[in-house]
Formats: sequence, C-alpha cells, structure tokens
Amino acid sequence: MGERLADKVALVTGGGGGIGEATARLFWEEGARVAVVDNDGAAAREAAGKIDGAGERVLAISADLSREPEAERAVRETVARFGRLDVLANVAAVRVWGPITEATPESWDFILDVNLKAVAYCSKFAVLEMVKQGGGSVVNVSSANAVSGRRGMAQYDATKAGVLALTRSMACDHAAQGVRVNAICPGPTLTMFHVRRRAADKGISLAEAEAEMREAGASSTLLKRQAEPREIAYGILFLAGHESSYVTGATLMVDGGLSV
Repeated sequence: MGERLADKVALVTGGGGGIGEATARLFWEEGARVAVVDNDGAAAREAAGKIDGAGERVLAISADLSREPEAERAVRETVARFGRLDVLANVAAVRVWGPITEATPESWDFILDVNLKAVAYCSKFAVLEMVKQGGGSVVNVSSANAVSGRRGMAQYDATKAGVLALTRSMACDHAAQGVRVNAICPGPTLTMFHVRRRAADKGISLAEAEAEMREAGASSTLLKRQAEPREIAYGILFLAGHESSYVTGATLMVDGGLSV
C-alpha cells in the first residue's frame, strides 16, 4: 500500500474492467477513495468488490456517461459519498471496426457519444467540483493510434485524436483555476475484453485467444509485447498525482515504442 494519492478522491470511468479496473485498483492501493463507474453496473460492483471487499474506500456507480445527466449524477454521487473530487480518469471507451467507407451515421453517433462526448460531460462536472476546492487533475485516456495511423479503425482513432485536442484546450481553460488536464496514449494492451472478443470471433478458448494476442502484439511495438493494464495505470497514476504537479496539457505515450 502506498500514499501517492492519500486523502484524495478519484472517479474512474470504465472501471468495470481492463485499464479502468486496473487504474481504480492502483489508485485505491495508493490511498485514494475511488468511485468505479461503468455502464455495466454488475461489472462496476464486481470490480469494486475485488478492490475493497469492505467497501470503505470504494463506490460502484452504474451510469451511461454518454448522457450528460448521467455524467453529472456520477460526479454528484461521488462527492456525496466522499465529500470532494480530486482526480478524474476518463478511461471508458468503445470501438467500431472498419474503414470510413463502412461508417454509418449510427456508428458515428455511437462512438462519438462514448469516446468524446462522455469525456467532455464527465470533465465538465468534475472540473466544476475541482474548482470549488482549489484544483484537481483530469487524465484522459486517448490512444497511441491518435498519432499513428493504421487500417480499419478510422472512427475510433479519430475520436481518440479528438481527446488530445480536448485535453489541450481544457488545460488552457482551467490552469488558472488549479486544474491540470493531461492525456495518456496507451499502445496495444491485453485486456479480457479483447481476449473474449477474439475467442468468440474464432471459436477458440480464452487461453488460445490470449496466446494468439500475445504473439500478435509482439510485432507491433519496439518492446515486442502488449502492455498489461496495470502498466498503463501507472502512467495514469503519475499524471493524477503530485509527482506531475508541473505537467498540464501534455500527452504521455505509454505505447511500447509503437509511435516511433
């Protein structure tokens, strides 16, 4: 157990699994009280229970953050339970596969609502709370492919590039109010979401799918492997805490060298 976020309150979106759950756990281990927010309420509760079985420093919230009133409620419930909000980690995201020629108005609405508008909605209400107490930190999770092109992910990568622009503008708007805003760009990260999807698509076991993904990830980065979610969470922790007190408007690449 550490103290890098001692006495801090954090809200983590997408906390029901993957990078979000790893981030919520690491924040909790470093002394924070943590709201685990996810569209899947059961996943949020399960993750919260695994992090803190007693529930003393963790709160599970089910919310569709693509709707502004739901984002406001998530922030309000966090503050009602813990009394303040110091850190917002915008991790929640969805994917749409395929080139731009296969995009539809519906697919654009879906991915923009979650990957960009939900980040803005959560940030809006979190920043308003942070300003009341003299400051805070917002960490937005983008993607290494916001700056490095690839095939078949046009809509996803466009939204993640939008997150970087939003981060920079928010940093400019709120620095004088003591709110730092930064972004992190993960590279390929092995999460159960991706493992389950490959297993279902190919009709293979989870173990086989994981092995295939580890092998595939070995070719795309300088470090020749995919990240574990906790490795990304450490980057988020750095940007959230006091060690990055002179950092705002920045983009931290945690991508195994993919972008270079």
